Amino acid sequence: MGFQINGMQELLRQLERMGAEADRVKEEALLAGAEIIQQAASERAPRDTGKLAENIVISDVKEDGTVDIGPDRDRFYGLFLEFGTSKMAARPFLQPAFEESKEQVQQKMADVIRRELGL
Repeated sequence: MGFQINGMQELLRQLERMGAEADRVKEEALLAGAEIIQQAASERAPRDTGKLAENIVISDVKEDGTVDIGPDRDRFYGLFLEFGTSKMAARPFLQPAFEESKEQVQQKMADVIRRELGL
């Protein structure tokens, strides 16, 4: 599942030019933004399906500068809820969490970058 936040790309490119310190700042900013989506997804996750809401996790930052946010391995059924199946209608919670919080995520990431770079 992939979501893209636009508007941060130029700032992230500038960070890439700064080397190892920029990598640390970029990772911290991405994880700070991911925490907002994780919280929103946990709040929106169906409560009648076990412990899904308490087990929305964030992956480490990948080489391509992305993070995954979603149910842990033991709650794989969360993806069936998100997208539905041939026998069950979708009950999305990840996509709506992203959509409702993307501006807040972008602001948080920018705040972390500014703070860490002393801007």
